[in-house]
Amino acid sequence: MNENNNENELEFDLSYYVDLVLRRRWIVLSVFISVIIATALVTFNTRPVYQAQAMLVIEKERGDNTIYQGGPTVERGNDDYYQTQYKLLKSEAVLKAVYKRLNLESVPEFAGVYGYLKLDKPITIAPVPRSRLVYIKTDSYDPLLAANISNAVANVFIEQNMGNQLFMSKDVLNALQADRAGNQSRAIYESLPAVVNNSLIMDLKREEAKLQSQLAEASGHYTAKHPVVVALTANLKTVQAQIKAETDKVIQSLKIDLSGQLMGNNIRLIDAAMPPLHPIKPRKLFNMLLAFIGGLVLGLFAAVLVEFIDQTVRTQEDVENKLGLPFLGLIPLTRQNKEQTAYNHLILQEHSLISESVRNLRTMVDFAEVGSKSKSIIVTSSVQGEGKSFVAGNLAAAIAQAGEKVLIVDGDLRRSNMHKVFRVSNAKGLSDFLATGRNVEDLRPLIQPTDVPNLSILTCGPRPPNPAELLNTPRLSAFIAWAGQDYDRVIVDCPPMFPISDVLLWGKYINNCIFVAAFGKTRVPLIKTAVKRIGAAGIKVLGSVVNMSKFGGLSYSYYGYYQYNYNYGPDGQEAPDGEKKHHRKPKAAKEPQPLPETTAPGK
Repeated sequence: MNENNNENELEFDLSYYVDLVLRRRWIVLSVFISVIIATALVTFNTRPVYQAQAMLVIEKERGDNTIYQGGPTVERGNDDYYQTQYKLLKSEAVLKAVYKRLNLESVPEFAGVYGYLKLDKPITIAPVPRSRLVYIKTDSYDPLLAANISNAVANVFIEQNMGNQLFMSKDVLNALQADRAGNQSRAIYESLPAVVNNSLIMDLKREEAKLQSQLAEASGHYTAKHPVVVALTANLKTVQAQIKAETDKVIQSLKIDLSGQLMGNNIRLIDAAMPPLHPIKPRKLFNMLLAFIGGLVLGLFAAVLVEFIDQTVRTQEDVENKLGLPFLGLIPLTRQNKEQTAYNHLILQEHSLISESVRNLRTMVDFAEVGSKSKSIIVTSSVQGEGKSFVAGNLAAAIAQAGEKVLIVDGDLRRSNMHKVFRVSNAKGLSDFLATGRNVEDLRPLIQPTDVPNLSILTCGPRPPNPAELLNTPRLSAFIAWAGQDYDRVIVDCPPMFPISDVLLWGKYINNCIFVAAFGKTRVPLIKTAVKRIGAAGIKVLGSVVNMSKFGGLSYSYYGYYQYNYNYGPDGQEAPDGEKKHHRKPKAAKEPQPLPETTAPGK
């Protein structure tokens, strides 16, 4: 059971977002095309960038820890050794040498004070993971210049590395080869760690110390020519000669070793950079593919964002969720022919989407009025231009076609429009009766027939200077009572709620109201304020009609049912199910009743 509910929720959410995209397709398409065009302009107008790369191998250094006593210790093979080399490859010393060697100050790309610093950005050091190889990559608009810079960086670094590597060896070698007095030179030799730490020399020095001790003791007892003293002296000289010989061997070995280091280098150029044949930037195909995907994503995001911040009414869900009103129907946006009436689609024999939408509205109003004693209805909206007169006229025509006797009243005394909908004269109308009427029988000459059977119209008449005062007279109450007795339905096209409040004056006598909201035009807060004012006046809002709807998306797919119904049956013409014509006997005419005395406006 729960699994079925989850599947239904998932399906509903998916259809909601698909419907959102379909309704906001122009936003999605606009953003998508804009991203594609912008990316194409940038991509195909960007100057090509070429990249050349040289490859180096950096071997670990080989050598003894300490060569010369008193000098700095050279640490080799540490973990940070390679990171140090990578930093040195882009050091200012290397960049300056490359800048000078290639005479880059004459290149506009690197011209200016401290122009060598501009080399830092186009040069990239890219080590090869788990190896001793490193690439020196250079980006430039000139492929030959990119190759020259990469090769120059490699060569300068190799040269500087050799000099840095042999700096200490040169000093030690110069010290060993310097011409000094014998005792001074001998003292330097014997102080070298390689000599001091030699095991053979250490043994000979211990033997020398022992003989010196014995010779000193023998010299205290015997003369210098005594055989014991002579023998010890001879042995001491022999040991000292051996120490000197061994020391000379170690010194000679050091000189040979240091001389060999002067000829070596642990960094080598493996592959010299070659001028590239193709640019690396811009990547035209990749950029356009990214623009295609990014444009689509941004378009969908823009559609969701617009939907999120949209405070207008568009769908049934908006009416029910945002406004909290019953939904009566959607009236599609149509292009009206100037030679035809606004309700011409209801008169024609062929079916259309708008005619079925109006008939569906008629059915929903019938359901909304179940249990209501009054059959009079007010049609209003929030502001001007939402098509309330169009909706009121079409609804009246549809109800009249169902067999009811209908009176459509132009209740907008400030800006009358209903006579234009039905194309009748507006010379006389409701304003005449409200201003000078003596009894309800004065209304009959003012009511005009229409080309729709069972439908009559009472136009506004001349525009009065004081509409609010006229609507406050008792004649309005008498008119509503008379119309309710003489007609099955009375539909009043009232002014919008803002900026005037004439609707509330009509609401004293008519308690049912249909609220018209323009598709994607009027903001929800304004509609809520209008509905709240109507409800506070004791008027029941039967529901809301979304007018001038632009059909599209999944939420409107149920209208496809009508298309199926149009072609059903042998004659290809059949009225949709659920439409019932109401035939009522005309009510007997009653004796005219005199109007009550006119009271002061507002009382």
